[in-house]
Amino acid sequence: MYDTERTVHRCMTGVTLGKEVFTDLYFADDVSLLAEMLEVLVLALTVMQDEASDFGLQINWSKTKVLSSTSSSTVQVADGHVEVVEAFVYVGCIIDSSGGSTGEVLRRIGMNMLERRIWKSSVRLETKLRLYLSTRHTLCQF
Repeated sequence: MYDTERTVHRCMTGVTLGKEVFTDLYFADDVSLLAEMLEVLVLALTVMQDEASDFGLQINWSKTKVLSSTSSSTVQVADGHVEVVEAFVYVGCIIDSSGGSTGEVLRRIGMNMLERRIWKSSVRLETKLRLYLSTRHTLCQF
């Protein structure tokens, strides 16, 4: 956590929401860096890579995503290319470039409808329980 704090403070990253400035989000081994400008985010990712390398760690650029409203499909960061996406799932929820929750609400409604159909179907109980645990258990953790 110390290294990420140094990273965000060196790059002046962050997103303002009311009077608060949020620079990053942590969950287990996932980190989300926040910035209002793509150039600042690219700089923050570069600094984070430099900080991680001091400990023998590397950022997996193929797993790294940038959520942006730009039309670019990739962004060059240090020695890797990062995919630019319109939405991604973080901690079990859909995050999209609109900033709204419509996509997440529709996803959960769809999961509920699918679940109802499966419970009323002739699928074996064991299969139903495995499906239930794989969807609901994940949602309940968050």
